[in-house]
Amino acid sequence: MKKSIRMAAVALSVLILAGCSAPGSSQSVQQPTAAPTAEPTPTPAPVNNTNPLTGQTTDTDYNSQRPVAVTIRNGDGATPQWGVGKADLLVEGVSQGYDTNLTAVFATRDAISKVGPVGPATDLGLQFVLPLNAVPVHINKTVYASNLLNVLTYQDMDGLNVGTSGFTFDADRYASGYREENCWYTTADQITAGLANYSMDTTGANMPLFHFEERKAPASQNGVNLYLTFSQTAGAELKYNADTGLYLRHNFDGTPTMDADTGEQAAFKNVVVLYASSGIKDDGYTRQYDLSGGTGLYLTDGAWQEIRWTKRDAAAPLSLTDASGATLAVNPGKTYLAIWGGYYGQAIQLFAADGTEQTLPARPALLESAVSDEAAAAAQQQQDVKNALLTAREELSAAQQAVNDAAATEDPADDAAASERLAAANDALNAAQAAYDAMFGTPTPAPEGDTGEPAAADSAESEPAAE
Repeated sequence: MKKSIRMAAVALSVLILAGCSAPGSSQSVQQPTAAPTAEPTPTPAPVNNTNPLTGQTTDTDYNSQRPVAVTIRNGDGATPQWGVGKADLLVEGVSQGYDTNLTAVFATRDAISKVGPVGPATDLGLQFVLPLNAVPVHINKTVYASNLLNVLTYQDMDGLNVGTSGFTFDADRYASGYREENCWYTTADQITAGLANYSMDTTGANMPLFHFEERKAPASQNGVNLYLTFSQTAGAELKYNADTGLYLRHNFDGTPTMDADTGEQAAFKNVVVLYASSGIKDDGYTRQYDLSGGTGLYLTDGAWQEIRWTKRDAAAPLSLTDASGATLAVNPGKTYLAIWGGYYGQAIQLFAADGTEQTLPARPALLESAVSDEAAAAAQQQQDVKNALLTAREELSAAQQAVNDAAATEDPADDAAASERLAAANDALNAAQAAYDAMFGTPTPAPEGDTGEPAAADSAESEPAAE
């Protein structure tokens, strides 16, 4: 009996200690309540106020902002261009024919006010901006540029696709005498609208263009005036201004390179010239460059030094070192970057502040596909003779028309002047015809309109496709 009582007491104690209720009881079991887990507070990305293309600190946060690279026309009748003065990086080189293309690169889309006239993209320009993760903006592109973008599955913004949603035609510029292709421009808002056609924007990563670092003042001003000749009709002059510490760009004819948007001359803290071996692509017209590496020039603060550069392939970034192989310290600021092949018709000169011409590195060797200087000179001489004959025929036609116009007036002086012009035109034609016959051994002139240039692969339309 006592044992049963004790066992019952023990069982009751267990029930009490366990917090359980007896069978049939309305008392519920009390479970412990877990403390709520606090949601982690997201850590915002640190603000990056350093412009990746200039190395300068600004009020802009460059995090998740891709650069924008706009191809600008630079041939006859294209100047003044919009945006050349505001670009953080300006890339120039010959891709086809004699004219150069300019690629204006802006660290952010919002830095663009107005840029143009927008031209067709080339693979030469793309190979320097794609490694920066830049958004390429252009109207049409060469077949080589198209192939490069396709191979890399890289999306561009092309006016032939987005039409007037991304580009505007300047009717006033056209009315003033500019050709249609030199009247198309774009803006930050239009780039946003144009990219929407591809369901994309300018959000994304960026990378520094160079290793930027404040440099010591140079010991001498041995590099103040740089003259780059790209062809017989294209070139650039970079002249150092000691008051601003910047190199001012001038056109081939010596006129200042003015920004039609800001009214200011294009100016750069840094000038980089890459020597690149060159030849001709399989179309017989487009320039082929070895962009794996080479020598070059770096100018800043009125001084210059020889450099080495490497790039490896189209998707690889540009890397600069000094002659010893150490990473080149580039002054923070805007940069003008030229690709110079050194082939026939190209030249380069650099002068110190006292006018002394500098001894520069030897020009790069030609690729196997290149035309020798001797052959190029002979071809150019033949073309000059053809052009002279065509010009003489055009002048003779104009002189004959002048005689007809003068006959309709009552002033004898008009008749005399027109007759003198006609006689001079006849003499010029006879001389041009004689030079042609002596060179080609036949009196048959070149077909009218023949310029001697191979068929252009750059078949850019004069206007974007309709929206």
